[in-house]
Amino acid sequence: MGDAPEKKRRKLTTALKDAIGAYSQKPEENIEKPIALALISDNKSAQDLLDKIQASRRPQAILEVTLKICKEKKSEAHIEEAFLSIFRKHFSILGIDSAIACWKLIQNNLNESGSLSEILIATEFINSSNLLGHGFGKLLQEIKSGLPLAIQKSWNENRRADSLALAYALISLVLAENAYGDGNSESEDISEYWNKVVLVEKSMKKDYGMMMISSLTGDESLQKSLSLENEIPENQLQLLSKIYTNHLEFFSNTLHQSNCVQLLAKSIESGLQSNQLMSLSNRLSTSEVQITPVIYQAVTVAFRCFFEATDADIVSIDDFDSLKMKELAKYLSTISEIESRRNVSSRNAKKLADFLDFTLSVADKSYDSNYLAALSILAFNIAMVFEDEKAWNVGGEILKNVPMNALDRLVKGAKGLNNTVEKVLKSVKKSVDEKNASKKFANRTAAEVIEKLESSDLSVDESIELLEGVHVAETKKEVFDAVVKFVEELPGGESLSEMKLFKLLIEMYGGSTLESLALQVVFSRIAADGWTDFDRTPGTEKSDESWFAVLVEMIDFLDVAMKSAKNSIIKSYTALYCQFYCQVLKNSQKFVRNSLNAVASRTLSVEIEKGFILRRHKLSQDVARLVDGMKRNESYFSMLAASIIGDAVFYGSDSLLAMSKLHSLADKNASGLLATNLPAVERTRYKKFLSTITRASKRVY
Repeated sequence: MGDAPEKKRRKLTTALKDAIGAYSQKPEENIEKPIALALISDNKSAQDLLDKIQASRRPQAILEVTLKICKEKKSEAHIEEAFLSIFRKHFSILGIDSAIACWKLIQNNLNESGSLSEILIATEFINSSNLLGHGFGKLLQEIKSGLPLAIQKSWNENRRADSLALAYALISLVLAENAYGDGNSESEDISEYWNKVVLVEKSMKKDYGMMMISSLTGDESLQKSLSLENEIPENQLQLLSKIYTNHLEFFSNTLHQSNCVQLLAKSIESGLQSNQLMSLSNRLSTSEVQITPVIYQAVTVAFRCFFEATDADIVSIDDFDSLKMKELAKYLSTISEIESRRNVSSRNAKKLADFLDFTLSVADKSYDSNYLAALSILAFNIAMVFEDEKAWNVGGEILKNVPMNALDRLVKGAKGLNNTVEKVLKSVKKSVDEKNASKKFANRTAAEVIEKLESSDLSVDESIELLEGVHVAETKKEVFDAVVKFVEELPGGESLSEMKLFKLLIEMYGGSTLESLALQVVFSRIAADGWTDFDRTPGTEKSDESWFAVLVEMIDFLDVAMKSAKNSIIKSYTALYCQFYCQVLKNSQKFVRNSLNAVASRTLSVEIEKGFILRRHKLSQDVARLVDGMKRNESYFSMLAASIIGDAVFYGSDSLLAMSKLHSLADKNASGLLATNLPAVERTRYKKFLSTITRASKRVY
């Protein structure tokens, strides 16, 4: 007689348990040893060990074991990026119940042990988790009530830097909640909450680091205290320098200048050490404050500290804002007299090159001639001390942006020095003179242009140069037929020079009676040649031009068309323009998605990865910028914006800024139309997208 069903079920369960083994029942028994080894290894070794135990597939088990080992070993264990990257992805996808359980586990370890590793995990949880998502209010309140206890515990144990790290994570969360929270109930004033819950110790209110963090609440008394020069504790410099760069616009107007220099110099040193200088450069370049004196002083201080140069080696120009260019030029003779010569070690050779690239990048696009002159003198100074050829080149490149009268002063100040400084300055001046020399003005006749356009051997680049010499309105009309014939006979889709020709034609005939015809010819060629097709990836197109370059040129073309031929676009070609824009938008989304996948694969070098990131950001900003042109003619584009959203919403998260602007452009019935008429998958994605932009559109005070 066969076994009863219940007995069969028990046998099957036992067999499965035996097959799976203790590996699944108690994963910590299998991973505890490699995790312990990884926690005391360097980043690369830690990554190798984590890969062997397939950590990315078992993040919760890794977290539990890591916290257990950190509690036992304390200072011996240290969390590397390999761990944080796993936890970052894990925290970001947790639901409310799992997130609460996870935070309680972290918080218990913070209260009992509170090692640096556990603090890093806690801050990563706060930064990565979806704490502002719908339904996460309970977890948010639990963090706000429980984390201050860990802050006070660290403070009372004289672990000030640890306490500040937790305090900064908490204030960032509180400020984010205030700006982007649901707002269903009146929240307590941030400053009042902070003073009541966090600043419970008198010593906290006198500590520089805690004052910096607390000033983000808007407490004016703290901001006044920070405006005076203060001594920054050495063990707080690393964290405070990061906070300073994160809130550059706020602290530049709050802290004393000497403290700003000290913190920014520390950020530069840290960037040099971790190969993250270009990220800092981008932050400084995009900041909305003018802090050129701080940047110059910080660059000088950081160089002296990192490369162990003395004050005699590197000359510092104090208060160059009040100096005239003639007085700045006198520093050239000072650095030319420096006799110290050093050899750069192989370890520091790459660091020196990175530092010089950073110096050049922070000088880029600045219009402060004194600042540029001071940075170029610093580069020459470095070249003199380290006998570095690149430093000479960087100093020369910076000087090319200095006004001619200021450059003349510097050349005059270097006269008679009989060294490389004078030679470099003369070379720069010669180069600038040649660049500024006015090009020979060409005003070609219609007969000359027609004859050359009808010749069989005229290239696209030569046609561009030819048409750039047509300035008279009557001549433009006379050559129009020849131009149209030349464009129609182009092979098409072979070189980006064609796009430059199309832009030139739009600019030539924009605003004239031939504007509409010119636009018709150009739009026809762009559609026929497939400039907006999805398969124009490197290797599939006829030319060697990259997919990214094609996208940039198409975006630039649409921008030029809107500016130069607006009347024809809004009257006759609105739908076609929107179709081109929609194709470019979806192609940009594809590029962004492929870029994210490439970076996530971890097979790229640091330089290539940074290139992907910069290209991704450029495309995201540029496709959003085109919508601004449409919004200036809102009545013509509002009815078509919904169709663009519906066509591009499937991957809308890859171009969120552009989609958000399109949604604000669409008419008031667009939401209802999209929410009811899209296919099922697109409709679901649209609903998620709508809730995202609604939260993001909240005003930040």
